[in-house]
Amino acid sequence: MQPMFLNSRGCGLNSGQTAEFRRNGSAMRYGFKHPLDVDLADFVGGLVDVEQREQLEQHLSECLLCRIKLRRLRDAVGEEFAADGSVRSDSEADARVDAWPRFAFPTSRSATVAVDRPEPGQLWAAGDEERILLLVVRQTEDRVLVVPVTFDALSADDETIVVDAALSPFDVSLAVYPMLAVELPQSVLVGLFAEVVAAADVDRLLAGSLPGTSRGEPINGPTDPRLEFRQLLADRIAALEEVNPDPDTGADAPPPRPEHLAQRLAAELRDRRGEACKVHRLGSWEELILAYSKGWSPIARVDEFGTILVVFDTLSGLVNDADFNAAMSVLTRFNASALVVLVTRLSPSAEVFDAASLSYGIGVPSGETSPPSPMLSGLAPADAISKFLDQNSAWSETAWSTRGSASPSDVLATLSHSAASALEEVARQGRRARIASKIAGYESAEHLLHELNDVLRGALSGEAVAERLADLADRNES
Repeated sequence: MQPMFLNSRGCGLNSGQTAEFRRNGSAMRYGFKHPLDVDLADFVGGLVDVEQREQLEQHLSECLLCRIKLRRLRDAVGEEFAADGSVRSDSEADARVDAWPRFAFPTSRSATVAVDRPEPGQLWAAGDEERILLLVVRQTEDRVLVVPVTFDALSADDETIVVDAALSPFDVSLAVYPMLAVELPQSVLVGLFAEVVAAADVDRLLAGSLPGTSRGEPINGPTDPRLEFRQLLADRIAALEEVNPDPDTGADAPPPRPEHLAQRLAAELRDRRGEACKVHRLGSWEELILAYSKGWSPIARVDEFGTILVVFDTLSGLVNDADFNAAMSVLTRFNASALVVLVTRLSPSAEVFDAASLSYGIGVPSGETSPPSPMLSGLAPADAISKFLDQNSAWSETAWSTRGSASPSDVLATLSHSAASALEEVARQGRRARIASKIAGYESAEHLLHELNDVLRGALSGEAVAERLADLADRNES
């Protein structure tokens, strides 16, 4: 397969023809305002003044996305409509605006099943008018499980895997979106570009554990532009297969695929608990032989400030000792607080097990053993996870909301009052002692209770109280 390059207009050159591409700015960055499409159109048509032109040129020198838009506009209107001499020559504009990254594209090949059957780890183009890059995760019969890929590594968030340029077949970093995995007809794949990783390494890449991969920066909040970018990718993928549901066969529809469950769960938990609750897609069981042998499907790993839950789908739930042993191996392997067990083919509800509920109990006072049973059941997956986090996450939003009304001064007063009450209770207990010397010791300290209360209050507020405590001790001994 011979290489193919992009020319300065984004078009392909034949084998043997090459063009130089230079980048004088980083890829798409956030934190500044993008020009409107009409501004770019005016720039192409030479309808901007000198000040506007300088502002647009400065932005275009830093923003790959807008340079792509500009190139498409120029291709659409034709060179005869480009800026005239009163604004600047096209060659001068190309020198600064058309600063494309330099990399070689493998020649795209026709997606005929007989010759180029999609294989895991391959990068394909999909779609008709607007193409999107998809990484093949697995292939079954006439359908493929794929995840979207972009060249905008700086738009990656912490649910996105960044592939370093050294590992990328294009010598530029890639952004891979495992949480947007979707199953599509094989017919939507129209061209093979390259193999990103070997088929055996796909799961490690999607988990971010493959050398040369990393995760992006966390989402900053609901206004982070990367959320809109992620939604744009999801919409583009959904448009590849528009299927209207048949109302007569809805009840017989197969259970949702694991990737769909993970996407839905991530969206629901993000809406309920915010960005503090992280949901990462689990693509495989890796070394968990017991879980793999049971035919369980890994769904996702939920992490809220160190409280971890592993979500997986089963054929019939946990019903025997072998199931509970396999589940305990999952809990241990992921250092999880609990497991969320689904049986999507039978019920939309979930069961939650922690380490204690996966083990046999002993009844008191009978001494009879009781079988393992879920600590939560009968709830939808997102409801069950939220309830568990509310009860067990030390940093849950629910726990903080109950404390939000107390000011720092109120906290100090409360702690100081509690300490004084404890001291008074100790003194009262001392009066009931039967040893005379012990009674005398308690009575000798009673007159210091109020002063000791003041010292404790000072200590809680950050004051140095060592000398005051030593003085109280000396006065008590005297």
